[in-house]
Amino acid sequence: MVDAVAQEPKPRKHSGATVTDMAAGLWLAVAIAGQVAFAAYLIGFYAFPAILGDIAAWNVNVVLSQPPVHPDRPQATLAFGVHAIGAAALALMGGLQLIPMVRNRFRTFHRWNGRAFLLLIVALTVSGYYLTWFRGSPPNSFNEFGTSVNGLLILAFAAMIVTAAMRRRVAQHERWAVRLFLVANAQWFVRIGGFGYFVTMQTLGYSVPFDGAFFQFWIWGSFLVPLAMAELYFRTRSANSAVVRWSSALAIFIVTPMTLIGIVTFSLFTIQLMAGNVQAG
Repeated sequence: MVDAVAQEPKPRKHSGATVTDMAAGLWLAVAIAGQVAFAAYLIGFYAFPAILGDIAAWNVNVVLSQPPVHPDRPQATLAFGVHAIGAAALALMGGLQLIPMVRNRFRTFHRWNGRAFLLLIVALTVSGYYLTWFRGSPPNSFNEFGTSVNGLLILAFAAMIVTAAMRRRVAQHERWAVRLFLVANAQWFVRIGGFGYFVTMQTLGYSVPFDGAFFQFWIWGSFLVPLAMAELYFRTRSANSAVVRWSSALAIFIVTPMTLIGIVTFSLFTIQLMAGNVQAG
C-alpha cells in the first residue's frame, strides 16, 4: 500500500503454483468488478442525493435499525454520509493496489493511492465505531460484536502494512495488503454472501429465514472466511505437494462463481432499491 522498494527473494515457483495464481487472479478480477458495481451503488444512492441537497433520500435505506438522517443530530448524519461515500472511494481504490501490472508499472500511483487508501480506511473504521457504539445501540451479542472485531483487524493490518514497508519487506507488505483488502471489505462480503446464499437456497427449493444460522455465522464469516482462503493461497501456492497446490487452486475456482452469484444478486437488488421498488431494513 505504501512504497517498499527493496526486493526480497521471491519464493521458487513449483508446478501448480501458476494455476493457483490464475485462480486467485480470476477471483480478484470478479471481486474488482463487484467492487465497481458496489461503488456505483454507493455513489448513486448517497453521493448524488447529497450533491443535489436531498439527503433525506438516504432514509429509504434504513441502516443500523434507524434512519441515517437525523435532523436534530447533524453530526450523526455527517458521520454516516462520510462513511457511506468514503466506502465508495475505498471500493474503487483497494482492488487497484492488488493488480500486479498497476503495482509494478505505475509505482508512483501505487504509492500515493496506497497512502490515501490507508488514511481513508482508518478514518472510516473510526467513524464506523462511532456509528456503532455511540450513534446507535452498542452491540449486545456475540455476533453483533463481530463488526467491532473486524474494525480492530483493519487497524492492526494497516499498521502491519506500514511496518513491513518501512522495513523493506516486500513479500510481507503484499500479504498484509491482501489481508487488509479482505477485512476492509467485510461489509461488502456480508452483502454478497448473504444475497448469494439466499438466492441459491431459494433456487434449490429451501426456505431461508433472514435470522437463520448462516446469517448469524456470516457476521463473523464475512471476514474470517476470506482471510482463511487467503492463508490457504499463501501457504499452498509454493508447497512441495502437487495435490496440495491443485487442491488450493480448485478451492479458489469454486469460490469464484459463488462470489459472482453474490455480486450479481446484490447488484440487481441495489438497482431495484435505487429505483424505489424495495426498501432495505
